[in-house]
Amino acid sequence: MDSNAASASSLQNTSPPLNPAEVTNLQAAFAYQSELLKSYQEQLTKLQLVNEHLMHYIRSLPPPMPPTVSFALPNKFDGTAEQCKGFIRQVMLYLDHQGDKFDSEADRAINWASAVWDSDSQLKSSVDYFLQQIREVFQYPAGGRDISTQLINITQGNRTAAEYAVEFRTLAAQSGWNEIALKAIFYNSLNAELQTELACRREDSSFSELVTIAIRIDNLMRQTLKRKINKVSPRNSSVTASSATHSQDEPMQLNVSLITEEERARRRENHLCFY
Repeated sequence: MDSNAASASSLQNTSPPLNPAEVTNLQAAFAYQSELLKSYQEQLTKLQLVNEHLMHYIRSLPPPMPPTVSFALPNKFDGTAEQCKGFIRQVMLYLDHQGDKFDSEADRAINWASAVWDSDSQLKSSVDYFLQQIREVFQYPAGGRDISTQLINITQGNRTAAEYAVEFRTLAAQSGWNEIALKAIFYNSLNAELQTELACRREDSSFSELVTIAIRIDNLMRQTLKRKINKVSPRNSSVTASSATHSQDEPMQLNVSLITEEERARRRENHLCFY
């Protein structure tokens, strides 16, 4: 027998014999661990499926809505032509930014309408139609004049150019007139002094530029006039004070030289001087 065979034989002789019960326990432990790993694998698979479902759901969601700006309700319409356009603008802004508050155009957003609400069913189904009816009834030109007539007749008067430009621009935006016409009307409606200052500047300017230049020059002219008044005022006050003092002193000087009637008669008889 060679040396390797002798070593194996000696090992077999020295190893303790295996206990059948221990072998059974080891087999059971391995089987339990195998089942446990299998259960973990099933749970992991389920978690992966749930995660995929959640990711798919998240991707299918619409983009988040931006935060809405809170708008106050429009002011009550008083039925005047001057307030009509502003009221309609307020209503449109409110509906544009608070539309999610209304299920449809037939909701209570316009249930405050006039008596025609019950007679014209289209008022309940279309905001555009409803606003058109309001314009036809209430939005007539102020004072019975159309925009073009108002634009031709207004003048700067005693207002600053900045104040006047607000009214002029408001009418100009509604007139539909072109730049050349607006420039001519605006220039001719200004005060004569301001027209003189603008005479050499209006040809190459747009309407907007002309308005801006007019406001700047008008402000400068008013500031210059104010400075001149402030410089002249102290002189006038000193002259006035001096005149007042002089006028108050004069009666006192005259009173000193006054003489009685008896003294006047005595001097006349004696041919003496009266003063």
